[in-house]
Amino acid sequence: MNTNQELEPEVVIALSLGRKIEAIKILRQKRGLGLKEAKDLVDSYSVANGMADSTVNKSSASGLMTFVLIGVAAYLIYTFVMK
Repeated sequence: MNTNQELEPEVVIALSLGRKIEAIKILRQKRGLGLKEAKDLVDSYSVANGMADSTVNKSSASGLMTFVLIGVAAYLIYTFVMK
């Protein structure tokens, strides 16, 4: 597979915004590709251009979940222990 292949501008924009699924959908529509072919092209392009899935989004989600759990715990402690 040619990883230097250019993708449609709409696909590149979707990838740069972190919208991989949208990029795959656009590529399938524009080129009439199957799901696997479009996904492979998007993945190859992402890796070749340093757009691979980063852990930033995963760690942000993890940090948000921690924040929510701490907030719920603080509320429960305040509600049941402090009164």
